[in-house]
Amino acid sequence: MACVGILRLAAIAATAVSGRRRLLSSVIAAIAVLALGGAAAAARAQMWLEPADVESGILGPSMAEGAVIWSHGRSLDSEDSTAPTPPYLAMLRQGGWDTFRFNRMRADDTFSNSSRALIEEVHRLKQQGYRQVVLAGQSFGGFLSLIAADASDEVDAVIATAPAAFGSSSEVGNSWRNNAAKLYPLLEAVRYARVMLFYFNGDEFDPGERAEPSRSILTRQHLSYVVIDQPAQLIGHWAAASDRFAQLYGNCILGFLDAVRVNEGAQCRGKTFWAGDTTSSPRHPALASAAGRLQSASP
Repeated sequence: MACVGILRLAAIAATAVSGRRRLLSSVIAAIAVLALGGAAAAARAQMWLEPADVESGILGPSMAEGAVIWSHGRSLDSEDSTAPTPPYLAMLRQGGWDTFRFNRMRADDTFSNSSRALIEEVHRLKQQGYRQVVLAGQSFGGFLSLIAADASDEVDAVIATAPAAFGSSSEVGNSWRNNAAKLYPLLEAVRYARVMLFYFNGDEFDPGERAEPSRSILTRQHLSYVVIDQPAQLIGHWAAASDRFAQLYGNCILGFLDAVRVNEGAQCRGKTFWAGDTTSSPRHPALASAAGRLQSASP
């Protein structure tokens, strides 16, 4: 009997120890979950959406043509969230679009963190009632915009100026060539959005000859697109931040976003947008449906 009692006490003690271990494991797991959640929340706190033009205010979903979210680049030694908004955004605002900036602190500005947060902002604007949400981006911001268009059907268009995320020609090695090699798979994965790309002469982040592969990919994907390659009078990686860029292409960008149909051969002609061959079908089936609805509704 004494032995049985000792064994029973030992079993109880072992159960208690095991219970404490399970409790400790549960506590550790809970702490880990909270830590991960806190890290995600902290990363999101480093990114925020704000009006691109505070003085002009916001028209709102019911009055605006749609919303444009502009994403800045990413520097290794400075915060691009302080970079000025490019002047062409003001032209889009004057054209009836609500314009926003997607600001990001560089410590948490990664493809995964930033694209996830950007997609959340797109969804939030769509939930508010914006009929169209356009992503515009410079350099790293151009890559982010395309990544979001790959992951979400709620992105209606992308305007990417000097897209780059992998170094420049002045750096040791050939990592800058990934600004082409990594760009093409993104274009191949765009789900729905019409795409407008700008490549500039004298851009140290541009490996060169990206225009034709881009056009070929977007054509195969049956997406509406315009690719502007090496335009005169615009030199360097930050050419899209200039007043000259806004003067030359602001109205064309606006026309591209406003167009009901974007057909084969669409392009910027002078300072205006030409929607391409009107005898051809729109590239994207959703645009064909929209055009059909408009035609059937006509008296």
